[in-house]
Amino acid sequence: MILSLQNVAHYLLECGLLRPEAVVDGDLTIVETPRRNLNFKVIRKKGPGFFVKQIQIWNPQVSAELQREAVCYWLPQHDRVFASLADLVPKYAHYDPARCILITELFPDGENVSDYHRRLGKFPTELGAALGRRLADYHRLDGDDLQNNKHLASFPRAVPWILSIHQQNPSQFTDISLGNTQMIGVMQQYPDFQRNLDDLRSQWQKNRLIHGDIKWDNCLIETPNTTDGQALKLRIVDWELADLGDAGWDVGAIFQAYLSFWILSINMPAGVPPSQSLHLAQYPVEAMQPAIRAFWEIYRDRMELSGPAAKTCLERSVKYAAARMIQTVYECMHRSPQLTTNALCLLQVSMNILQQPREAIRDLLAL
Repeated sequence: MILSLQNVAHYLLECGLLRPEAVVDGDLTIVETPRRNLNFKVIRKKGPGFFVKQIQIWNPQVSAELQREAVCYWLPQHDRVFASLADLVPKYAHYDPARCILITELFPDGENVSDYHRRLGKFPTELGAALGRRLADYHRLDGDDLQNNKHLASFPRAVPWILSIHQQNPSQFTDISLGNTQMIGVMQQYPDFQRNLDDLRSQWQKNRLIHGDIKWDNCLIETPNTTDGQALKLRIVDWELADLGDAGWDVGAIFQAYLSFWILSINMPAGVPPSQSLHLAQYPVEAMQPAIRAFWEIYRDRMELSGPAAKTCLERSVKYAAARMIQTVYECMHRSPQLTTNALCLLQVSMNILQQPREAIRDLLAL
């Protein structure tokens, strides 16, 4: 069964999530929002809505990723160890492994953090702090409980693929753009780039629950129009790449989200060195630094990190931010015929961070 606008309501009836009168009375509005998966928003006036997801690529890996996401939503409602995450992830409603369908609660007024920043044109420290608080909520889960949990046994405990991208031959990819072929070529020209990624891969830890794909688009503000910054209710969605891994990967992803937002907002005229275009940024990094500081300080304190442990975590996370920046380039260049100037600037900043992480902490992040 492939879901469509015509049969989503019937499927919800079949699952017992809707009553017939909800359909007859016209209480439903169904909106298709396709991305990598088939996605449907089921909006109701007289009851809770639903977010319905079905995979489009039918292969074992994609199916397993949807199952991992379903586990992350199911556990807070059924396992006391994960009960503290109940208000972090969407509420689980239904999972159909045979049809690869996952149904969760809908946040009808939710706004992702990217859109929120663009709408406001600024970077509230309250939101930075909320991001730090939310990451610490799931990073603090006990490692022994995670390792022994039977529901997490199928999690692959994999190292992020981007840490070995420089070892790949572009001709081995079935669908790679010329832009990404150029990106890999650039990285292969610099031995230091490769050595630093090899070091990160060898140091990877597998002792924390991580989201694996933290980005602003996957962080939803449930009440984005509140006037009280402390009242921001932040949810994290799209846990398909969740795993037992290195907490620094998620922390670094937040750092790089700010830095990439800055670099991609710079108008870089052709032929002008990027260093001479920094003043043209629509979103200057200096405007983000207080929020970055609020994020790290809340995260550090809630994880009870201090002294050398805090320093080590910060430096490793900043290096992961550089690696995650390479992944951002790859995602941005997915269909591009060549590397853009902004993409080249991201690669340059990534290499600079890997070579001089302490300087990046001081000068870019202002920590």
